[in-house]
Amino acid sequence: MDARGLMLRWIFRAFAAIASVACLIPLPAVAAAPARIVSINACTDQLLLALADREQILAVTTFARDPNVSFYADRAEGLKTIVGNAEEVLKLKPDLVLVGSFTRSVTRAQLAAQGIRIVSFPPARSIEDIKKQIGEMASLLGNEERGRALIAEIDAAFANLDRPPWPLRAIQLERRGFAAGTDTLIDDIMRRLGIINAATELGIRYVDRTTLEAVLKAKADVLILDSANLGANDQGVALLAHPALERVLPPDRRIVIPENQIVCGSPAVALAARTLRDAAERILNKR
Repeated sequence: MDARGLMLRWIFRAFAAIASVACLIPLPAVAAAPARIVSINACTDQLLLALADREQILAVTTFARDPNVSFYADRAEGLKTIVGNAEEVLKLKPDLVLVGSFTRSVTRAQLAAQGIRIVSFPPARSIEDIKKQIGEMASLLGNEERGRALIAEIDAAFANLDRPPWPLRAIQLERRGFAAGTDTLIDDIMRRLGIINAATELGIRYVDRTTLEAVLKAKADVLILDSANLGANDQGVALLAHPALERVLPPDRRIVIPENQIVCGSPAVALAARTLRDAAERILNKR
């Protein structure tokens, strides 16, 4: 064999040796999906219940079982519920704790001091926020395919949701005179449906208190509520039950979107949009 052949054989053997050693080097382990998850925020409850395998869930908040605020209340049945203080959580020995932007900093610090992984989700203020959070939660849980399916369902629901036939002005009011303005989920839904959010013209951003006088000046065509139950003895709904508001926006010009569809960013947003779209058309057809 000539010198060139010997050199090629040496190079081949060298590469073979390197390859055999490389095969002995273990590949980085894929991070295991969390198996003991605790949610201490009402909205992370919803994402968790929508996307997790039941056996992954260690505990959720007491709100998760309340059908008034939890769209997935039925899925929370039988799960452990907690208030969400650090002492409760630490006793459960979770490998992941889900929190919200407004979870107490002292609670976070106590959990972090014990080496517990904490992941925070801010309030969803748009449909895009919801889709992003579904994707993030699905990836976190190791259920990416489930997340993609839910996002596809939301996209399909809005793609098939045509706008009301005529322009409409609406305002959403909550207990104690709070109105939803810009940078809120209901505002994004309204804009996608071509509905004018009259609260934005009052200079309201996020959710803020307003007055009866301001609401009357907004000249809304419809009033959006999260409940039709306006108790006479409930001071929290005094503005909503005021005779002046009743004259301008009587019951047949009010739309109820259940709180559990809109209070948190979840797949229920598609149902909230359909509820608003259908009710708006019924009201417009009566004009």
